[in-house]
Amino acid sequence: MPNEGPLSVEGNRNEFGLIRLEKQVIALTVAGYSSQETAKRIGTAEPALRLHFTSICDKLRVSNEFELILFALHHQLVDTNETSPSDDCQSPHLRRPALDDEFEAA
Repeated sequence: MPNEGPLSVEGNRNEFGLIRLEKQVIALTVAGYSSQETAKRIGTAEPALRLHFTSICDKLRVSNEFELILFALHHQLVDTNETSPSDDCQSPHLRRPALDDEFEAA
């Protein structure tokens, strides 16, 4: 899978012992893709993706997706500073209402 879009990964391994595929899973998780979407993008089945996710959590010593995202952002495991993401890397899960909309609804 080519590394393109707002969340790219570099190299085969890093200081946490993650392989490229695991870093791709992290990047897609941070981007907000569902398990089904992530499995499709990396070309595997969801049960295999769960094994990769377990391996990632063990290596990073995190226990869930939320902790994984925080860890990845804190340790800069993904590049979130790309200025021109490709259209196919946009995730519908990243869209959130503006804060003003939430206050007006209350």
